[in-house]
Amino acid sequence: MTDNEDFEVAMEAEAAPDRANIALFGSTGAGKSTLLNAIFGAPIAKTGVGEPVTSTTELFVNEAGTLAIYDGAGVEIGEKSPFRDISQRIFRNRKGDVGALINVAWYCVNSKTDRLEVGQRKIVEEVAARGIPVVIVLTKVSVRDGVVDPAALELADAIERMKLPIVTGRPVITSAVDDEFNGVGQYGLENLLEATYRVVPEAQKVAIAAAQTVDLLIKLRYARSWIAGAVAVAGGVGATPIPIADAAVLVPAQVAMMAKIASIYGIPKDKAAKLVGSTTAVAAAGGKIAAVSLLKLVPGVGSVISAGVAATITGVLGESWRVTTERVFTGKLDLDNADQFAEIVKTFTSNVKKGTKAKSATADSDAEPSS
Repeated sequence: MTDNEDFEVAMEAEAAPDRANIALFGSTGAGKSTLLNAIFGAPIAKTGVGEPVTSTTELFVNEAGTLAIYDGAGVEIGEKSPFRDISQRIFRNRKGDVGALINVAWYCVNSKTDRLEVGQRKIVEEVAARGIPVVIVLTKVSVRDGVVDPAALELADAIERMKLPIVTGRPVITSAVDDEFNGVGQYGLENLLEATYRVVPEAQKVAIAAAQTVDLLIKLRYARSWIAGAVAVAGGVGATPIPIADAAVLVPAQVAMMAKIASIYGIPKDKAAKLVGSTTAVAAAGGKIAAVSLLKLVPGVGSVISAGVAATITGVLGESWRVTTERVFTGKLDLDNADQFAEIVKTFTSNVKKGTKAKSATADSDAEPSS
């Protein structure tokens, strides 16, 4: 099996984590669609000015399948029975596919309204009573030089005093669009993600980390957790020294790690497989991923692989791959550009060489007796 085939199989086995399902509620014009588009860095939902553009509850799923947004029509307090409408929406959802169950609700409130109506409070209570964690999001907040509009802070304080059943007990203050007039960028989106992570299951946390484009530190955290897991597996495999000829036993954990990291950084399967094939070919002049390949880059390795060497190889491979996929994700490198693709391969190989040499030097230093 070729490197690409190994990786493609792993990408199928390490499919996107369980999908995260977020329900958006709020009055027309509250900025629901704008908010979710900002968080996930793509026009997942339509946005409009001057009139409602979401006439019915719609389901939007991102390309990677890690995120689903239930973007409902504006819930108007003046309607005959907005509570019955919400109850019906949630009831239908709870009777459906387990994988489609709403994990958390964002209730958006336009901060410019300066109040939370009694009817809005009842909607929040209705959703929470159905077992769905609710985050109240104050939208369209004015921020200048890092200072939040005092009126928005007063509204947040007032809502907090209401003791509503919401996550953290306090609204999250946000601005989802860049304010060119005041020279202010987006604000509070990381706080919204953090509040959401508090209440969704672990699998959905990983899914949101993969889908969102706001906080690279979250992606880093999950990518490194997978690297640590693969390092532990490799160390266990190498606990009994294995011949270099049998180094392919390390491949499954390493390939699974690379596939998962590619998923977290939103790299499409076909492009990730192409990148794996090219980077490992350059690093190893062909052959299986990492194991035998990267041993050639590790100074002082003999005819067998110890636990320490197995762990070192896997850790360096994982971090080098993470750095590479992050650069692709942030747009610093384009997989469709031939010249940049060659630069990606060069960068990956350079990181592996530097990393293995540094790890080897550290190991040699640690092994020397103190004088």
